[in-house]
Amino acid sequence: MQIECFSLGKRFAHPEENEDCVVILPGRGYAVIDGVTDRSGRRFGPMRAGRYAAGLVATEVTRFLLTEDLSACGGQDRVRRLLQVLGDALRAGYVAHGLQERASTDATARIGCTLALGYHDGPVIQLVSIGDSGIRLRGKTLGTIHHVEAKPLDRVTALIRRECWAHLGKMRADPLSQRRISDNAVWNGLREPPAGLGAEACATVRAHVLNLCDEEMPTISRAEIERLVDSGISGQRAFANHPSSDLGYGVLDGFPLAERHVFTADYPANGISRLELFSDGYFAEPEAFGVAAWEASFAEVERIDPDKIGPYASVKGSTHDSWTDDRTYLGIAFDH
Repeated sequence: MQIECFSLGKRFAHPEENEDCVVILPGRGYAVIDGVTDRSGRRFGPMRAGRYAAGLVATEVTRFLLTEDLSACGGQDRVRRLLQVLGDALRAGYVAHGLQERASTDATARIGCTLALGYHDGPVIQLVSIGDSGIRLRGKTLGTIHHVEAKPLDRVTALIRRECWAHLGKMRADPLSQRRISDNAVWNGLREPPAGLGAEACATVRAHVLNLCDEEMPTISRAEIERLVDSGISGQRAFANHPSSDLGYGVLDGFPLAERHVFTADYPANGISRLELFSDGYFAEPEAFGVAAWEASFAEVERIDPDKIGPYASVKGSTHDSWTDDRTYLGIAFDH
């Protein structure tokens, strides 16, 4: 067995604030957990909210896999018990910090994380994924199997930032204000013009974003897209774990998870040669296995589109003191 792992926080001067976590239990299970960044800067003791949530989940995943009898197939019953203990851990975190009541009624007060997990379940490797951390499997008879939860919500918000940036560029805005205004627009939405963008320009950008969404996402409710365009990222938590919204997405936050946001699958363990788990700080997947290949792919993305307004459009970009996001890669090459 060969195991390769790399994890790095986005802030150059504060690597300890990396909100990704990993679990590595050779022969039992492996996970990458990505904490949701809280833009308010809340702290839970010494930790940011995302790190706190990811740490709670990593601890419980480890405890669960160490106490389970993984020689016997547990199937979906095991998945349900796992999700129950993860939810219990997060709810206990709210209680410990006096947040249970507020979190119950205010989605913006919740902590959260994504999960990409693979573990032995009798003769199979069972996969569990919640949110947009990714899983890639390879095997001689399996070929390559890839899973990342589709999240059109992120595309909508990325278009807000990209189109605001492009509009400002036509006005010959300086790069610093271009970034500041675009970041403000994607965070607060376009219901009201962000500081530095006039009402007419805001209306132009909004109309263009909505037209692009109509072209790219014709099956998604126009009303929901407008709601997100107008609220920006600051209002996106209303879509978290939504059971029916076209823009709904999965996140572990201690509250009910709709079945549509929980991905599970199992594959014969003796047919898997490679298992790779990764957080969304990687914007392109290399063909090859291993940290070196994934870091080379990361470097190429940074060379091509560091601001993340081109082929890798995102809600934020790299700056002089930070990468776009925390990034984590975990790869396991099995002996058979």
